[in-house]
Amino acid sequence: MSLTPEQIKARQRADSEADLAKVRANLPATTNGNGTALAVPDNRSPLDAYLDEVAPATIAGRMVKFTKEGVYATTDDGTVLSDERVFIAPADQTLVGWVKFNEKGEPPDRVMGLLYENFAMPPRESLGDTDMSKWELGLDGKPADPWQHHQYLVLQDAETKEVFTFVTSSVTGRRAVGTLLKHYNRMRQGKEEAYPLVKLKVGGFQHRDDRVGWVKVPVIAVVGRVPKEGAVKPGNAGAEFQDEIPY
Repeated sequence: MSLTPEQIKARQRADSEADLAKVRANLPATTNGNGTALAVPDNRSPLDAYLDEVAPATIAGRMVKFTKEGVYATTDDGTVLSDERVFIAPADQTLVGWVKFNEKGEPPDRVMGLLYENFAMPPRESLGDTDMSKWELGLDGKPADPWQHHQYLVLQDAETKEVFTFVTSSVTGRRAVGTLLKHYNRMRQGKEEAYPLVKLKVGGFQHRDDRVGWVKVPVIAVVGRVPKEGAVKPGNAGAEFQDEIPY
């Protein structure tokens, strides 16, 4: 199924609102910091509500992550993406928010929204699960917060038109996406109706602990720009949605 950018954003928006409503239905009443109750209207038809429940549409195309080995790879089959591959980055389709992973095999809980449609991440404490004594231990042996700050960046291969979503929750990954979004903001301020062209590169730094050594980090390098109408057009292959569980 091929979708336009507007259809992608509409699906992302509906899925985000459904996730947020589901999470908040199980929490005590919360406020946005100004004393105003947080609420998300649900104007979906029974059919749409059912389909969103059984097949959420948060991920566009194939999911890509920056691995522990320091490469960008698809999560479905482990294919490594070349650092010379050029992607269109429709930055205004970026989803941000909180994700909580449940038992293996169960879909995660999400409180996410489209950054460029003025979505504001709710305070972490409004999501519940604040008792650190109940948190599972992370790889460092310390209690790990079950809710993690995620970013979902849509990418489209400039040649094949295949669609991917780069998913990150690490500090370095969010910094890479944030740097790209700052560049896109400058483009918007210049009234450009264009998206950045990018390559997925790898940078790094020497850790202060010599036992750790060189640490690889993701870098999203801007190499050009393309008119918005050139991205994710009807008829392009790969613009399908899925709801992988990115363990």
